Amino acid sequence: MTRTTRAGLACSIALTAGAAMASDKVIASMPIGSVTVPTTIGATVNVPFSGLTEGVTGFGIIGNFTVQTGDFKDGLGPWSLDAEITANAPGGESLFWHPIGGDVSIGDYPLQDGTTGLPEVDGNGTWAFDFTADVSQSNWIFRIDDSTIYLLGDAPDITTQYTAEPDQNDQWNRPYYIAGVSGLGPVAYHAFEFTVTESGVYDLTSVLAGGGNHFSFIYQGGFDSSQPLNNLFDYGLGNGNSPFEVPQGTSNINALLFEGVTYTWVTSEWSSTSPPGTSMNTIVGPGEAVETGSCLADVNGDGMLSPTDFTAWVGAFNASAPECDQNGDGMCTPTDFSAWVGNFNAGC
Repeated sequence: MTRTTRAGLACSIALTAGAAMASDKVIASMPIGSVTVPTTIGATVNVPFSGLTEGVTGFGIIGNFTVQTGDFKDGLGPWSLDAEITANAPGGESLFWHPIGGDVSIGDYPLQDGTTGLPEVDGNGTWAFDFTADVSQSNWIFRIDDSTIYLLGDAPDITTQYTAEPDQNDQWNRPYYIAGVSGLGPVAYHAFEFTVTESGVYDLTSVLAGGGNHFSFIYQGGFDSSQPLNNLFDYGLGNGNSPFEVPQGTSNINALLFEGVTYTWVTSEWSSTSPPGTSMNTIVGPGEAVETGSCLADVNGDGMLSPTDFTAWVGAFNASAPECDQNGDGMCTPTDFSAWVGNFNAGC
């Protein structure tokens, strides 16, 4: 089912909820603390899971990647070190993930990502997670601190899409990687603050019209343009020289996002000498990306809550329009009436 909503505060949203299971939602988690990995021998962490009723198709990890010992360059660690994990399921199936988290080798990097590829295996029992690296050196040791392992299961794709155009009135000195600020600014940016309705892996793709260069960044727990490195946990280059093999003008971020947490996706000019361009930004995952400040109960979009919104909701229900979906499950069902009443009573 494909549906397009009315314009939001700064964007237009499109939701796609089909029968195909293409996204990955969180179905279980287990904290594992700090993992120390000598690159010559690796490290294995055994993690028990129980009570799972859904098949496992992938896994994810959050934590802070840091180089404990290594051949340091500019104090940031070995540039050629990519961390790897092999997940071994209780039934013997395995899934190799390389590299975890993308560009993790150039600094202390907050990992928050997942991968998929298992054939819906039974996740009950003890999993063995083997941590290794693609470069083995006797004096290279990395750690992943404050880490948690997540098991993932299949979920339908839900797509949120909007147009982002950097505003010349909004200027910042953008980052150029996770721990550095570019000297090519100040530049214009566009910020989209949102929450998700289901915890899982989300793919964020920003395509700059006409190609060219741009950047996008994802923040967790708040965004302050005067402190561009605070709360930053991932980024995507949108240039033709990107190491991630994306076309010029395409910026991609893949991340584990969690229900109840506020995120900000910032789309930025590349440099002060490059003209700002309009980007089509798409978020695909197991839940809807809901712009903060939006008012679901205001179905007719007139900026007020009134009895006319009930009439508008009935019309949306009869037409299976996106405004019908008041509980954020990607479907239009009678349960959305109760959700609309709750949203109306809660006010905006």
